[in-house]
Amino acid sequence: MRLLEFFRNPVFMLWAIAAWLLSFLIISDSQAQNNFSYALLIIPTLISLRKDELKNFFSNELVQLLSLVIVSLVIAAFIGDDNPLRQLKFGMIVLIFFIAVSRLPAISDQTAYRAAWLFLVLLVVYVTGNAIRQYLDGIWVPGMRLDEMHAKLENVIYVTNTMGGMLAIITLLGIQKNRYREVLFAHALVLCFSLTLLQTRSIIGIWVVTLLLTYLAFYRYRLRNIHLTTLVLSATVIVIGIIYLFMFTSIGEHLLARNFYRPEIWVGYITETVRCGIWFGCGPDHSFQYISHDGQTMVHPHSMFVTQFYKAGIAGFIPFILMSVFAGIYGYRKKSWAGWYFIVGALGVCFDGSTFLHSPNQRWLVFHLPLALLIAQQLNQKNWPLLRLQ
Repeated sequence: MRLLEFFRNPVFMLWAIAAWLLSFLIISDSQAQNNFSYALLIIPTLISLRKDELKNFFSNELVQLLSLVIVSLVIAAFIGDDNPLRQLKFGMIVLIFFIAVSRLPAISDQTAYRAAWLFLVLLVVYVTGNAIRQYLDGIWVPGMRLDEMHAKLENVIYVTNTMGGMLAIITLLGIQKNRYREVLFAHALVLCFSLTLLQTRSIIGIWVVTLLLTYLAFYRYRLRNIHLTTLVLSATVIVIGIIYLFMFTSIGEHLLARNFYRPEIWVGYITETVRCGIWFGCGPDHSFQYISHDGQTMVHPHSMFVTQFYKAGIAGFIPFILMSVFAGIYGYRKKSWAGWYFIVGALGVCFDGSTFLHSPNQRWLVFHLPLALLIAQQLNQKNWPLLRLQ
């Protein structure tokens, strides 16, 4: 049928994913955005699946590890008297999303660079628009941290992490193309918005990892000859600016005043996992709240990796960590912009993330999407070995 062939067309999928990305900045109702995702990506991909496409898709090693992650959560739900069919449903949604992304045409570095810049600018406009709206509503003034955003991409931490993903792509591809001024401007832009308006400390880790990736790539693998002095001086100026922000402004006071609960939360949820059973965890629907030392209630582990261990135990954590490590290592070794995007996103969900299996949400922008893009690159390059060290 012509309709099914239209759904399989890589150009359709390219525009569909672009519209899906924009929907996170436009649609405010969570269920409405989910329905948009289903109508635009999931259902068209599901009804147009082919046997040879599935065979090719599941031949990928990362997809096989992804399947093991899903199976582990279904088994954990069955053992824990939860709802395995619910986990299976979400698992199928995730898999179909990955298949949809795998239909993308091969994306050139130039196209990826422009797309990253475009989405970064849209994010800047999105944050600025939310700041103006919140100021007019009387719930925010300059110097404070912005409240939740208006659309589906609502959490300031995920906005920061998504901006960090775009920054990683721009850094790799921009330096490859000798566009040093554009790269430096992107770094200054992301750091400025993340530290002043969004006021998220996670951008510091993301920025440091991006610099580390750049150093290793350019000096260990010799992508290009770059002007070391210029970059060192620029990085030094930015670091001095960050130190000044933290030490001598009210914004720095706000950033430093917030407690860092992550290690305490992780210990609490890991202890609960051991109590439930270390092999298959507590199950996806297990109800547990951790009370911190100062009485704060934590309803989830604030880490996708700890959450996976908590919900599915060792059986679910091992394939999940292997999938993440292999994706990061081999994406980086192939100098893949999707690999750099994934590394930054994976770092982000280490410190603020929840369950891997769920309906489309803002976590998908920093973990699911870059991983799916990396798999799509592998499927488009048959000579790209994954698990064989060379």
